[in-house]
Amino acid sequence: MVPGLAVGQLYDTPEDSMSNSTLFDRLNHELEAFGKKAQAALDEGKLQIELMRARKRRDNAARDLGLLVYRRERGGEVEPRRIDALFLRLDDLVADVTRLEGLVDARRKPVPAASPVAT
Repeated sequence: MVPGLAVGQLYDTPEDSMSNSTLFDRLNHELEAFGKKAQAALDEGKLQIELMRARKRRDNAARDLGLLVYRRERGGEVEPRRIDALFLRLDDLVADVTRLEGLVDARRKPVPAASPVAT
């Protein structure tokens, strides 16, 4: 037991209590900032996965379209509606990939820090 302190008393003076309170506030603030950064990293990772999947769907549609055009050019039987449908699907997928790329780029840009206002 520390002389001069009552049982259960942790601090000798109010200043010690304030410095520990400030320390815990700072620690809490740092933990919150770390949590926000971790969440942002997870969100970007999810976007990257979604972008990768969209690119794969786009590439598969382009491959399918290429095969149909190849068959048609080599004299094979191909329904024009299938080619038109693949063109429309490919247009939608290209738009989706472009949108996701824009979202990823926007997340990567650093957010400018708020400048203090001079009074």
